Amino acid sequence: MGELADESLVIGDRDGVPSLLPIEECVRYYPPNLAPVADTADIFRNIAGAQGGREYDLFVDVPFCKTICGFCPFNVYPYERGLAREYLEAIAAEIGEIKRRHDFTGKTVRTVWVGGGTPAILEESLLAELLDLVADSFDLSGATELTVEIKPDMGNLTDAKIAMLKSRGVRRISMGVQSTDQAQLRTLGRGHTGQEALDVARFIKEAGFALNIDMMYRLPGQSVSAMAKDIEAIAALRLDHVSWFPYVAHEGTSLASRIERGRVQQQAGREDYLTMFLMLEKQMRELGFDQYTPYHFAGTDRCHYHMGRWQMPQRDTLGLGPGAFSFFNGWIYTNEHAPLRYAQAVHDGRPPVLMAKQLTPRELATRLAVLGVKFFRLEEDAFRRSTGESLTDYYAAELALLERAGLVTVDGDVVCTKRGRAFNNDIATVLSTDTARRTKHPQGIELMRRG
Repeated sequence: MGELADESLVIGDRDGVPSLLPIEECVRYYPPNLAPVADTADIFRNIAGAQGGREYDLFVDVPFCKTICGFCPFNVYPYERGLAREYLEAIAAEIGEIKRRHDFTGKTVRTVWVGGGTPAILEESLLAELLDLVADSFDLSGATELTVEIKPDMGNLTDAKIAMLKSRGVRRISMGVQSTDQAQLRTLGRGHTGQEALDVARFIKEAGFALNIDMMYRLPGQSVSAMAKDIEAIAALRLDHVSWFPYVAHEGTSLASRIERGRVQQQAGREDYLTMFLMLEKQMRELGFDQYTPYHFAGTDRCHYHMGRWQMPQRDTLGLGPGAFSFFNGWIYTNEHAPLRYAQAVHDGRPPVLMAKQLTPRELATRLAVLGVKFFRLEEDAFRRSTGESLTDYYAAELALLERAGLVTVDGDVVCTKRGRAFNNDIATVLSTDTARRTKHPQGIELMRRG
């Protein structure tokens, strides 16, 4: 690709490669260099042969929570029923604006992910209205997976709400737990106990849903032995899927501020993180889980939504709601984050896009590799089919650098080493365009206040 001619950019920096963040961060979209666009309608004009084919994924963002966790960098707001009603009216208007500009004929939804935020905080009637709106607006006949996020709060999970979710085709639940250690839960500001999380997990499984739980490690002051106790605590839950994310302190969050002021202990450094990652990999494998990305462990099925948005070739993802990100029709874009500004945009008759980027051929090609490497292998044939280019020729200088750093092996396909699996973002950073490499990935908390 020729953008690493100046090796001073990378050689000698953390095992010979740069990192966007000191420890592995889950990069949820690429590229990050978004900007305001003059006419947001351009995003939705039908393009013959646009990347993404006839299938796409839906992400529906519900930006409300009962409590705002101290670590959370996402676009979330305290729940108010009146604001929720305005949100539902606005998301219906957003769908109308998009469908007025883009022809979805012949396009089917592969997966639906209703997240946020905490969608289950919506009252039963409001959540039913949201799910019905999505089902009535898009072709879900080919959907293989419909996921709704919850928190460990039995107050939000009445029998009637559970029955409603089943009646709308929801078969998969994703629940944020983060830790079972009570001291860590207090530090994180979660608002539930470890026992409550385990009880809700059992309730969801007994209700017949497939269940993913989100866990965190490398928490402030957390030792390797304390992390092992979290793994042990969830082992008996018969989980279908577990996501483990290393904690990264995001500027602007209350927990990051407390760490910076010395009121909370620091997180583990790079080598201790590696020890944690390798222990996690080993113990989850012994429990029968298949690790298929740095963060995701499948007990039964892999998550089709994650696979669609990351694995080569990536499917389009259409995001709906305040703060949602999309890769759609050859564009990356994010919606207005503040619910009132989001609602004002759609009621003014325009798509509620805050910032966007139409991808160049180079950015489309590098996206395949930057996100695809999360699956620990880049296939030469898949890259060639998508781009017409040889992976090893396109990335000759970059792959030579990554091999010297001990992060990949190259023999036709590109395969991550153990260290490359742990420091996967180091690989992704080298495979990025120069502009993307130098651009910070903005978090929801940084976009909430933008006008």
